[in-house]
Amino acid sequence: MKWRDWKNLPTDLVMDIADRLLTLDVAEYLRFRAACKPWRDCTDNPRAGDGMDARFRPRDWIVLYRCGHPSGRTLVNVATGARANVDFPELATKHQLGTADGLLVLLHEGGNDVSVLNPLTGALIRFPPLTVDPADHPSCLLTLWPRVDPRGITGAGIDDSTSPCTLLLCLRPGAYPIVCAKPGDENWVYGRVAKQGIAHMVSLVQSPVTLGGRCYFTTVSGRIMSLDLSSGSPWPFMKFLLDEDPPVTAQTTSFLVRSQGRMLMVRYMFGNNLMRGGGYNETEIFMWRGRQCRVEVFEVDMARRRLVPQSGVGNDHAAFLAGAGSVMVSTKKFPKIAANSVYLNYYLQQLGHFRAYCFQDRTTTQPRARKGRNGELDLCACHWELEDYLIRNVANSYFA
Repeated sequence: MKWRDWKNLPTDLVMDIADRLLTLDVAEYLRFRAACKPWRDCTDNPRAGDGMDARFRPRDWIVLYRCGHPSGRTLVNVATGARANVDFPELATKHQLGTADGLLVLLHEGGNDVSVLNPLTGALIRFPPLTVDPADHPSCLLTLWPRVDPRGITGAGIDDSTSPCTLLLCLRPGAYPIVCAKPGDENWVYGRVAKQGIAHMVSLVQSPVTLGGRCYFTTVSGRIMSLDLSSGSPWPFMKFLLDEDPPVTAQTTSFLVRSQGRMLMVRYMFGNNLMRGGGYNETEIFMWRGRQCRVEVFEVDMARRRLVPQSGVGNDHAAFLAGAGSVMVSTKKFPKIAANSVYLNYYLQQLGHFRAYCFQDRTTTQPRARKGRNGELDLCACHWELEDYLIRNVANSYFA
């Protein structure tokens, strides 16, 4: 066999190979750079600068807990099925608040210091402590040290329209539904609603998704918004994305989910007025425990500011839905998961809703109880099917 000097390949060729691998997955790029020093010298270091380069975020990776390893995690790529075990000392002393575009949002135990960790590159970025300027606090007359309660954080997202990028945290219903900050800021800032008289309609936002460098979120009724971070105002304002919001004719909860470079909205509606008040016919609804129900999917056409109806989430995919952030899974790589289906999270199932709905045959499956030690549901996935783990933990935003 002819000997080849692989480590001294032309720089242009090395860079081209690295770029091609990066389009497939950041993990392949990291493996390529790990092969030899000359290849590292002529390719971009994912940990350079502030470590927040959007090219190196593990968007298709989820993080699973491991038994007996406080700082260890198992990473699973929901698009390719790849797995990797990692160990970061930071995870043993920090509480995970959620994920943002594949990055872990961490809170130091016993304090309010926030940091963001890339579980593949190991880059750790520090954000301000969870405090706001007293003048910016809705109850500033009642408190001298306003602090964002981490128990009220329901989701997280990253917006790259600023430099450095901005971390957004969704909050439980209250005066302001969003708080945001950049690395180096002194405090966090609440997001405002620009239109007067509708603040009560957006008191709860959920399901953050980062796409094209912007972070989007939705209300339960389906009003999609982003934060205008470029206006120069000390307070970012919420901007509505759609020219016409979807109608609400029953109890509704809406979710955004990223799928193959596009954004989908999944709406689950239930009640007794879908046929009469909503105008749906019998073929467009299904019955669950005596209630009329409907699950509908739209592609979010951001250029035309509209929703485009879809027949499902895709023949080779399934969506696990939660307000903290939804996950799209390849059913080719995980064939035990039903294709073209949506799975509700554990908490919705506990409230009497179904486990999964299949668009192909319009069938539902019953919730399945899963107990761990002491009768409680465990967080560890070592002895769980991936489907059960996702249903349980997607609502807690333990992964992207």
